Amino acid sequence: MFRISFLLVLIVTLFASCEEVIDVDLNYSSERLVIEGQLNWIKETQQTEQRVILSKTTPYFENLRIPANGAEVQVKDEQNNTYQFMEQGNSGTYFPLDTLPFKLGSELTLEIRFEDQEYRGSEVLNSVAAIYEIKQDSISFFGNTSTQLEAYSIDPEDEVNFSFFEFVGERLNEPEYNVFRDDFSNGSEYYGVLLNGDLEKGDSIRFRQYSLSKIAYQYWYLLFIQNTQQGGPFQTNPANLNGNMTNLTKPENSPLGYFRVSEVSEVHYVVK
Repeated sequence: MFRISFLLVLIVTLFASCEEVIDVDLNYSSERLVIEGQLNWIKETQQTEQRVILSKTTPYFENLRIPANGAEVQVKDEQNNTYQFMEQGNSGTYFPLDTLPFKLGSELTLEIRFEDQEYRGSEVLNSVAAIYEIKQDSISFFGNTSTQLEAYSIDPEDEVNFSFFEFVGERLNEPEYNVFRDDFSNGSEYYGVLLNGDLEKGDSIRFRQYSLSKIAYQYWYLLFIQNTQQGGPFQTNPANLNGNMTNLTKPENSPLGYFRVSEVSEVHYVVK
């Protein structure tokens, strides 16, 4: 009995003596600009949402958002008309002094000057199919029932189209997304789907579909994959995605984020 107790004490002592705090060096080398540019035209209400959000990167374990204050921000169209943006307080969010006009097929260029570095990126405004119907169903998984909502659109024939669906609601912890390309649904019906087990009767959900360019689709597809993967012992770490903004002053210090312009179809739905 004494021998067994002695061995247990010895084992615990050995494991305790092996405990050591390890500092992980994540090689945070340089600060980079994060650009979230979005120009939205909502087709059902003719309203606009136009803003550019600028922030700075921080080390991995520092859960902070550092706004990029004092930047010079403007958007130019194909006729070289310039629309200046002004920062709201010290928020790092910049709004246009004059609303940018809506013109499908037009190319818009975002130009930013921040801390003696210049950034530029362009995007084309594409059309999006209207959401014309919402269907609701109940799906059972292993004894648990979830609500399934489907937002339907008709894909325009003889066009190459890209988009993503966004679902927003008070009972959703975060917005949920689907990306879409019409490789197999050209000219036919397609839908974005939300499946959630927490939705209740009377909940309001905002459905949106945003038009994308082909490059924007590739970026958003990879972004959603990175943010929804569960990870595992043999899975690679997510990498920084290259958007459509470039650093003209120091190309090696490329920014993060994307400048997106979209026509948007929006529908509000109450769960039955």
